[in-house]
Amino acid sequence: KAVVSTQSTGTLELTEERAQLTDKLNQVELELFEAERQIVHCDAELGHKMRAVDEDQRPRTIFVITPTYTRPTQLAELTLLAQALNHVPFLHWIVVEFTKTSLVRDFLSTTNVPYTHLDSEGEMKGFTEGVNACHGLRNRALDHLAGKYHNATGVIIFANLDRTYSSALFEKIRNVERIGIWKTVFADEQFTCEPLKFVLPIPKYALNLGSVGFSTDLLKTNLRFPLDISDTDGVSLFIEQFMSKPGDLRVMSCHDQLVWYTPIF
Repeated sequence: KAVVSTQSTGTLELTEERAQLTDKLNQVELELFEAERQIVHCDAELGHKMRAVDEDQRPRTIFVITPTYTRPTQLAELTLLAQALNHVPFLHWIVVEFTKTSLVRDFLSTTNVPYTHLDSEGEMKGFTEGVNACHGLRNRALDHLAGKYHNATGVIIFANLDRTYSSALFEKIRNVERIGIWKTVFADEQFTCEPLKFVLPIPKYALNLGSVGFSTDLLKTNLRFPLDISDTDGVSLFIEQFMSKPGDLRVMSCHDQLVWYTPIF
């Protein structure tokens, strides 16, 4: 009986010890589960904060809008502009034709420039004399950007193919806050600085189309180019309607040669 009693006591002790160990194991498992949950939460928070930092540090995008149409110099002019854009980071080139052509499509596919190739979707078909058809193509590009990049942060410029662009221009204008202007060498539309004064008496802001950039807040407006006015009148109209205070218009460069008016023909 004494042996049986001793064995029973030993069994009971082992059973209690096992129960205690099981409780501890369960507690450890609960603590481990909670720790894993907190790690997942921390990872999610860390990822969110890192993405926010990346967005804050990411350079603003430059959107370059270029209307083009079939003519003997088209490929040469596209090549010159593409070479200027080729090594500029965070840039998107919007090329707009009346009707997409294989020449432009094939050319764009060989460049290293991020691009969107658009056509007028028939809106400019049968346009009459006196209409600035390129304004229609620019409006098409603005509509596309407003639909796809409505909340983008960056700058928009209108780059015609009869201008030559220095790659240095793009980093200089990347942080345009509202409206930035610079000179286009050889163009009729010139200005002097300190104080800012335009050489041509009209329109109010007599600037070459190659001399101005707008922040992407432009996409939150309904501003579009009227088809019955010149490029210079169109630029002036945009500035007048987009500018809310005098400080919105900033001279980005007064003396640097960054853009040249260079029509081949």
